[in-house]
Amino acid sequence: MRIQIESFIRRIFNKLGFEIFRILKVTDSLAHSIVRPYATYSPWFTDILFRDTFKTIQPYTLVDKYRCYELWHLIQQSSKLSGGNIIEIGVWRGGTGALIAKRAKESGILDKVYLCDTFTGVVKAGVMDAFYKGGEHGDTSRQVVEELLSGMKLNNVKLLEGTFPDQTGYGIEHLQFRFCHIDVDVYQSAHDIMGWIWEKMVHGGIVVYDDYGFSTCDGITQYVNEQIQCKDRIIIHNLNGHAVIIKL
Repeated sequence: MRIQIESFIRRIFNKLGFEIFRILKVTDSLAHSIVRPYATYSPWFTDILFRDTFKTIQPYTLVDKYRCYELWHLIQQSSKLSGGNIIEIGVWRGGTGALIAKRAKESGILDKVYLCDTFTGVVKAGVMDAFYKGGEHGDTSRQVVEELLSGMKLNNVKLLEGTFPDQTGYGIEHLQFRFCHIDVDVYQSAHDIMGWIWEKMVHGGIVVYDDYGFSTCDGITQYVNEQIQCKDRIIIHNLNGHAVIIKL
């Protein structure tokens, strides 16, 4: 009888557009469950250029089509800004970097796209990171990324090899940026990147954290949450897993 009542309640909630979530993990104040929005608008199905680009880069990324489409969309939106370069830190095999560069080129953005990675895996893992220990995602190389970019005829990209910003930031510290994609998985790396780039972001500039919504990247979630009270930025939690920050 109890099971029948629970099933009936669940069906009613579903019809009303709600869902009863099962908590999967709670670490300190960070709770995780399966997130299943009821929205249905899916523009990635009708955007032919995105579909073709995603098909090309999919073997070179761990990022799903929903987050890739958001990057695609936000790059186009950032073309409205008066200027600024584009940067991605955490490139792995180059999939999202190539997608970003493709969209920038198609959107008429003349500024350079900088792709930054050690190509040796995750760095700066520490006590804030329960899952990552360092060296994960090291199954890549600069050559793999260069071959992808070359095959897509993307000449608006520059690769910076080494820990960012420690080893490679000095070469571009004089530049301004309109868009920054941070996909580094761990707290300290994200902290150092944001500390370096925030003053260099133009007003209206966009920072996207790839790892905000995932239980294995609790350090990123914690670091983004620490910025919520900052008065110079708007922070958006997208249910696809991204955190999007807009500079005021």
